[in-house]
Amino acid sequence: MFGDKQDTFWTGTLIGFSDLDTKYATFHRELVTLSGKEELHGNELGFGRIEKIAGRLAAFIREKKLRFSFVRIFKPYLATTKMFDLAFDSGVNPAVPPQSYAVRHLRLINLLHFSQLLTTSDLNEFWSLFEAQSPDRFGKLLADVRDRVKHTPYDKRSVQILTESLDWASKHPAEVLDPFGERDSPNFVAFTALFDALHSFHRETGHTIGSFVHDEQDQFVPKFVEAFDLISKFQGDETGPLSMASDISPIATFDCSLEIRSSADSFGLQIVDVCLWLAKRVLEQKDVPRGQCATLWKCLIERSYIKEYDFEMLVREIRSGVDLLEQRPLTATQLADAKQTLAKIEATRKKRVALNP
Repeated sequence: MFGDKQDTFWTGTLIGFSDLDTKYATFHRELVTLSGKEELHGNELGFGRIEKIAGRLAAFIREKKLRFSFVRIFKPYLATTKMFDLAFDSGVNPAVPPQSYAVRHLRLINLLHFSQLLTTSDLNEFWSLFEAQSPDRFGKLLADVRDRVKHTPYDKRSVQILTESLDWASKHPAEVLDPFGERDSPNFVAFTALFDALHSFHRETGHTIGSFVHDEQDQFVPKFVEAFDLISKFQGDETGPLSMASDISPIATFDCSLEIRSSADSFGLQIVDVCLWLAKRVLEQKDVPRGQCATLWKCLIERSYIKEYDFEMLVREIRSGVDLLEQRPLTATQLADAKQTLAKIEATRKKRVALNP
């Protein structure tokens, strides 16, 4: 997670209406010749050589109506969400009110509060103990974080939820610590995240994906193949603030299996590589593209879905949820019924904790 000194991980996807590898092999060879390299890879080309092909590539992307999906994972945010999910899963931790984890808006608020309790050292320690599968270290870390809650300016209920949830988790670290595996990597999370855009594309257009190709140069490919069978057929409906974690429905976005190809033989994968490199340089390193590179970047902005997983995104989602809920009319009867329901849930929660001290 933190060993390579890069705090982000990116992945890119190209959406087209034909197999670019077979249909446009001649154009692929022309761009390769123009670039002066054997393959089109952003790192090897740089701005100078991309400039030679950017104009023609932009025109090709527009003419063929290609679309892109880019996913950016901020690694400290991913580590924070993983630690939160382990400690605050109400299906494991009886001290967590079920609605506080299952309802998206409430979960995000608790995640934001939790994230503000952590330091960079905490995240490094967490990932280290998570890999080492050390319940003792996890219990100590959670207890340290719990003791910080009383110094926060949070509302009374949030302080109660954080304190009691972290207290129980710190005393039962072996129960909340899941096994560590490749599914916890930024690579795997980014791969699963790109399906949101693909499912959305299917809902918007009605188009079905008949071919899904992934670069073979990735150690996580076996896990991707396993996950594809599930996430290509089902979609979680967690778009609204009141959506539930259990809201999952079948969706017919894909009519294919995952296919592995070498980027050396794939025009499509090489286009993704060049465009992803450009996106990273502009969005992350704040480089200003010029000339034909600027033309290509403008084309990508027009035709790309960019999803970022970081703390700024978390704040934006919470604000959006608050705005939506404030516009929701609630009658006095609804409020009274809600308070009764919450009182029953809270009584049940306290019983669970009493049975699992």
